[in-house]
Amino acid sequence: MNMKKTKKIAALVASIATLFMSSCDSTGTVGYKPTVTGQSYELLVVGDQKVWRDSVGIRMKDSLTHEMPCMPQMEKFFDVSYTPTEGFTGILKPVRNILFYEIDPTMYTQSKMGASRDNWAETQAVLRITSPSKDSLEAFFNNNIEAIRRFYINAENERVVRFFGKFRHVDYCDSVRKRFGAELIIPSSLTQARFEKDFAWFSNGNPDFTENIVIYRMPYNDESDFIKDNLLYYRDSVMKAYVGGPSDGSYMTTRYEIMPPESTVLPTVDGRYSVEIRGLWRIEGDIMGGPFVSRSYLDPENKNIITVEAFIYRPNKSKRSAYRQLEAMISSVKFNAQETPEQ
Repeated sequence: MNMKKTKKIAALVASIATLFMSSCDSTGTVGYKPTVTGQSYELLVVGDQKVWRDSVGIRMKDSLTHEMPCMPQMEKFFDVSYTPTEGFTGILKPVRNILFYEIDPTMYTQSKMGASRDNWAETQAVLRITSPSKDSLEAFFNNNIEAIRRFYINAENERVVRFFGKFRHVDYCDSVRKRFGAELIIPSSLTQARFEKDFAWFSNGNPDFTENIVIYRMPYNDESDFIKDNLLYYRDSVMKAYVGGPSDGSYMTTRYEIMPPESTVLPTVDGRYSVEIRGLWRIEGDIMGGPFVSRSYLDPENKNIITVEAFIYRPNKSKRSAYRQLEAMISSVKFNAQETPEQ
């Protein structure tokens, strides 16, 4: 290990130790749980070192660091670090996301997974997988990788919503509630807005690192309206009308070639059918593009579909954190049945 890396690790350990010690009173007893440490989407794996270095551990790491779908450049689901079981000491306990695995044929007859929260720090997310063998661990992990990813993604989403819920743009949130009957977090950093009939667009207005949330309404006729192609057709028509590019006559549309958009039927929200679409957007008539994620919800009372979308523009730089933050906000949307939205 080179000296630079050694110093960097030592500094990190020292900072974590300082934070952990600050959560104790003068007698050394813990008065409250510290806040989690580490950056968003960092994940610490804890378990037997031989297993981690074996093919099982390699495949586990590959699955956790797999490329996120529908991104213009390679972005990993998680940044994974590892420590052996005996190395999991006090200074590592406040880490935000932790995955334990344990193999013991004398204690376990089948692989199981347990989830817990706030074990050693507030908002912490912990999974523990126990297995009787390496083969059983590998099979279980492969069969449950989507649920494992989703558990940690949901934990990160909850942290984002918890934080930005305190720093929301009150006026814009009120406008969304009145116009669409939806409770949606619009962060105070999105200082620019455009309102049209059945449409609202919020942006930070930074041309080099643009963050955006869009919400719009379309009429609902039948189930075919939720087919991916039909949702995207309406998306393109709305974006062409209201989201212009930097050049005269340029406008936003969906990129269909190379990496086609993907759609997923989601669990119902407030009893409403919903579909998620991930894809890439581009500007017709200019050279701009980036990732977007949208969620379309059935509004059965008013026979509408309400779509909430997040998209960003950050050329040649990582987009994961900003993209995931906006995704967390649109995924937290709630609909107020008592509020009659403006039509």
